[in-house]
Amino acid sequence: MSRKILYLSFILIGSLFVATALAQGQGRMGGMEMGGNQPQDMKTIHALFNDHTKITRTVKNISNGVETITESDDPKVKALIVEHSWAMKKRLENKQPIRQWDPLFAELFKNSDKIKLEIVNTAKGARIIETSADPYVVKLIQSHAAGVSEFVREGMPVMHKEHPLPSENPGEKKDESVFAGKGDGVETCPVTGAPVNKEIKYGFFGRTVYFCCESCREAAKKNPEKFIKP
Repeated sequence: MSRKILYLSFILIGSLFVATALAQGQGRMGGMEMGGNQPQDMKTIHALFNDHTKITRTVKNISNGVETITESDDPKVKALIVEHSWAMKKRLENKQPIRQWDPLFAELFKNSDKIKLEIVNTAKGARIIETSADPYVVKLIQSHAAGVSEFVREGMPVMHKEHPLPSENPGEKKDESVFAGKGDGVETCPVTGAPVNKEIKYGFFGRTVYFCCESCREAAKKNPEKFIKP
């Protein structure tokens, strides 16, 4: 093989290598973008649960949705409320769901294109008007607002509670034995599917399992078979 042919071969191989590397890099970036900034969203949500006693919330059901006011006298909590409100608006618009294991939240994001959400920042938090022209989606919106109010009242103990769809019977008892695990317990939390915190762990079925927060760890300790496969 002549030197010229050998040189051209090296150039071709090098070009293919660069193209492959760029394609892989774009794939990784695309994967990151698909999930949005979920770790930051989860940190904000956990912080709000921890400081739920500092939050006041009023909900007014209207004919086509809800009007809510969520506020706090604590400037840091107020900032978290505002941050979370706008993050949720963006998630609805981009169809980037959270709490996919919760039937109500999953259905809400499934119908996000039928929801109009307006946010007005207040002196202490956010005022939100959430509406829809679809009667079923209106029920979803109102049920979701009631669920968020429960989060504000109760805090961490109800963080992992599932919320039934409006069409379901609220008095129907759910089968607690049904497996509801969402993550592998290594990189993703088995309770929520969120990225884990390697400092929050516990031994289950002869192995170490990692969680995104202490609340998830406690939920798994109470009913390990529900979230972790032996």
